[in-house]
Amino acid sequence: MSTEASGALNPMDPDVMRCPFGYYADLHADEAGARDEGPLGWVVAGHGDIAKITVDTKGFSSSFYGPDGPQLTGVSPEPYTDEVQKLRDALHPLENALFSCDPPTHTRQKAIAIKSLNAHRIRGLEPLMRTEANALVDAFIDDGRCDFYEQFAIWLPLILISHTLGCDRDDLKTFKVWTDHIADGYLSVLDNPQRVAVLKSVREYQDYMLPRIEARRSEPTDDLLSALVNTKIDPDDEALQGQELAGPRQLTTAEVLAAVSQLLAAGNHTTTNLLANTMVLLVEHPEAMAALKADPSLIPQALDESLRRDAPLRATYRVTTREAEVGGTTIPPGCLVPMMWGGAGHDPDVFPDPQAFDIHRPNAKKHLSFGQGPHFCVGSQLARAQSRIAFEVLLSRLDDISFAGGVAPVRAPQFPFTSYESLQLEFHKAG
Repeated sequence: MSTEASGALNPMDPDVMRCPFGYYADLHADEAGARDEGPLGWVVAGHGDIAKITVDTKGFSSSFYGPDGPQLTGVSPEPYTDEVQKLRDALHPLENALFSCDPPTHTRQKAIAIKSLNAHRIRGLEPLMRTEANALVDAFIDDGRCDFYEQFAIWLPLILISHTLGCDRDDLKTFKVWTDHIADGYLSVLDNPQRVAVLKSVREYQDYMLPRIEARRSEPTDDLLSALVNTKIDPDDEALQGQELAGPRQLTTAEVLAAVSQLLAAGNHTTTNLLANTMVLLVEHPEAMAALKADPSLIPQALDESLRRDAPLRATYRVTTREAEVGGTTIPPGCLVPMMWGGAGHDPDVFPDPQAFDIHRPNAKKHLSFGQGPHFCVGSQLARAQSRIAFEVLLSRLDDISFAGGVAPVRAPQFPFTSYESLQLEFHKAG
């Protein structure tokens, strides 16, 4: 594999990471179905090509970390320093879970996650979502301005996920650091100093969660963590038919720790970025914001268009288990394949005028920002509910929302997550 990006635009260039839309257009203008981008792997952006990859679990494995599980050191091929290796070896055992494993392991774990994070539980959380969204707005509404990312978008998902896991409210700021580092450890391109910070944080998080997991085994509660710990998998379940499973059993402690880590990494970050991206798009398109204020029932449709236009998680990975053909391009076995969810949302063959933000786009729900196939996001309904309620609250309480001083938000140069260094807003109290 080459060591440099082969296209005109380098996906790891800071400017491209801040604004990837030109890169998406460049990928779609390329006749090749996959592009060799050096250490990043063979990038795929076509909507149809990605859809095919997601269901081919034998040819494109989600166990891109290998059988020993995630290293939580990012996806860079840079060799470990001795310090990184020592910190990695000191972690509690890590398992592949959810987005980093294949059937039948994935089928079993997802069945438990779906049972644990079911529609009834999500509906039961909606009053808390509304209460917490209002409380966050209360904290800045009298100021007439806020950093939306730092004062709202980060905290609403974090408060909700920590509550569902039964974590202490006083630990939120520390929990935020842990979740950021866990997400980076799973999916980001890290150098060795960054790996050191991530691994130290991951070990602190593990030491925090492990006694809570064991406590739920001996004294179950009604929170999500207890459900993950105590729900048994029955091989007779319809969803598991055809899988080779040896009788009903619970997840092991290592499996629970891995599942919770991935829920934090994928769910918390992505919902934060969905909230921030949607607010930016609404400020940039005041006619759309006015339409949502006049008719809040349009909010779910606007969220789908936001997910399509600016995917909160731009890519996740597969690895080829054999020689594979994608859109006429041959990919050798053993290669990393980033599936560009963000690029799929900009496929002009599926979404005409993909750069436009159109809350009435008839096929916006065809976006792939929650994934597709067996690995469709188990937390998608929770993310949708949080985001819908957040904008119901925000748009009912704030008027004339604009970028503070007319200054556009500053995105952080990150991949694969979207992130912001600053998202300053000005507004008036509604009514």
